[in-house]
Amino acid sequence: MSRKLILLLIITQLIQFSVMGQNNDRWNAGSAKQLAGEVVTLIAFISTPDNSWNDKDKEAIIEELVEGETWLSEQAHNWGVDLRFKQYLLNNGNDIVFNKIEKLTAKDKRRGSWVYRTLKKLGYRNSKQAYAELKEKYKCDNFQVIVLANKKGHPYAMRYAKGKSKRKKLVEGLIIFPEFENGVQMTVAATHAHELLHLYGAWDLYEHFAQTLDRHQKAQELYPDDIMLKVDYSITNLNVNKLTAWLVGWNQEEEEIFEWFRPSNYSK
Repeated sequence: MSRKLILLLIITQLIQFSVMGQNNDRWNAGSAKQLAGEVVTLIAFISTPDNSWNDKDKEAIIEELVEGETWLSEQAHNWGVDLRFKQYLLNNGNDIVFNKIEKLTAKDKRRGSWVYRTLKKLGYRNSKQAYAELKEKYKCDNFQVIVLANKKGHPYAMRYAKGKSKRKKLVEGLIIFPEFENGVQMTVAATHAHELLHLYGAWDLYEHFAQTLDRHQKAQELYPDDIMLKVDYSITNLNVNKLTAWLVGWNQEEEEIFEWFRPSNYSK
C-alpha cells in the first residue's frame, strides 16, 4: 500500500456542537446513530478476482469520500452543529474479494446485504457481533461501513430500523461505485454525502418509486439546491436545506409542510 493511501487512513474535520432531532424508527437505532459529534467511517474495498482495485483508484475515491464528509461538516456548522469525521480502512485497505458482485435493483429483496456480506467475509459471524467488536476496536458508538465496489452500479444506503434483524442489519452503511451502470463517472463526493444522510434520517426529494412528482416539483421550488433533491459533480453547488437539516436533527424549527414530503417507504 502506498504511503499516501496510509496517510489518508485517518482524517478529521472540526467544527462546534449542539443538536437534538426528529425521532423515528431509524433514529439512534443502528450503528449510525446521530449525525453530530464524532462519526467514524469504515471503508471496505470489494472486488472480484478479475477486477482488483489499484492504489491510484483507491486514493482517488477516498479523497472524494473525504470531500463529501468535509462538506457535511461544513453544512452542519452552518446549522450550529459540531460534526467531525474519522476514516479507517477495513482489512488494512486490501481488497475483500468476492467471486461475483451481483447487480441489485431498488426492488431486490437482497438489496441490503452488501454490508452484511462484507462483514461476514471479514470473519464476523453476524452484524450484531461486528457492531460490538468494531465499536470496541475503533472506540466509537456512531459509525457506518462504506463498501466501495470496483464495478459499475447504482449506489444506495443500507439502513437499520427498530424491529429489524440485528444479526443482519445492525451495522449500517452504503455501497458506492466508481461509475454508474451506464458508464458515466460517479459523482462520488455528492453521492456519498447524499446516501450517508439517508442513514441518519434524510428523505429523497426527487421523483422515484416512493416519492411523487408533485413533491419533487415542490422541493424544486422550496429547496432547489438541496442534496437530497439532486447531486452535482461540484458538491459546493449544493446545500443541506431546512427540511433535510430537520430530518437529521440539525434544525429544531419544524414546519407544517415538512411532513408532506414523507416518502411512502418511510414509516412515521
